[in-house]
Amino acid sequence: MASFDNEVVIVTGAGGGIGRATARRFAQKRAFVIAVDGDKQLAAETAETIFAEGGSALPYAVDVADAVAMENFAEDLHAEYGPPMVLVNTAGFTTAGPFLEHTLADWERLMGVNVWGLIHGSAFFGRQMVDSGRGGRIINVTSVAAFAPLPLSTPYCTTKAAAQMLTEGLRLEFAGTGVGVTAICPALMDPDSEESAEVVGLEDGVARVGNISALAARLVAHSPESVARTIVRVAARNPAVVPTPIEARAIYLATRVSPGGVRLAARILKSDNVTGLRNRLLPEKTLGRVDRFLERRLNRPE
Repeated sequence: MASFDNEVVIVTGAGGGIGRATARRFAQKRAFVIAVDGDKQLAAETAETIFAEGGSALPYAVDVADAVAMENFAEDLHAEYGPPMVLVNTAGFTTAGPFLEHTLADWERLMGVNVWGLIHGSAFFGRQMVDSGRGGRIINVTSVAAFAPLPLSTPYCTTKAAAQMLTEGLRLEFAGTGVGVTAICPALMDPDSEESAEVVGLEDGVARVGNISALAARLVAHSPESVARTIVRVAARNPAVVPTPIEARAIYLATRVSPGGVRLAARILKSDNVTGLRNRLLPEKTLGRVDRFLERRLNRPE
């Protein structure tokens, strides 16, 4: 696929972060972008940004977890514009907290967006691509959490692992139809440009560890634009699995070379281990200064 000129490209989760950056990037390649988000205003803002940059886009407010809404959306879009050439599923939801503190409602929301959202898009638009005979591309944004356990993220990792296997299974099933399927697996993203994780059942000490992680992410994380560039590039090439950036590739390789080592690292980084060590080494007065420092750094404009 050498060009996206006037091709229909659907991006879910286009209201911000990776989704918005991807929608803008495809528009810069002269694609006609369908900017999908559960928030009507955010979808409209993405489309307006694309218009201002000289591109073409149409906003849609759709809950990707709603099967009926997604099916109707797919039918309406097909009737108006035909099958898409590219579908990019970036919509995602994140939680952070102990497994036993997650409610069934937390699980349902995670599964609805991170798994069923991909199933709905891939099923309805994948059928259109196959039936058209033109082929196409389905790109699912999963995560390094799909293949590496993360502390306080068991439900999130579970949904991302399911999304990863769904993507790899679809690639196998669609082989020979002209429809390529790729998993993009980002690592740390800039917390200022992505929706923060919903915190579930975390105590103050654990929340402090979360703040430290957020600050570290701000210092070393990558922007959504860097992932968007990768997505547009692989849409033209159709690789199977693309961990990005370099640290994601390192984690992916580590899970293949030494799965036990990755699990050991995750255990060491468990919040109760980290906070226990902190309580033994640091007095409460010092911890108060740490909290105030973290708050200043995380709230300071860049």
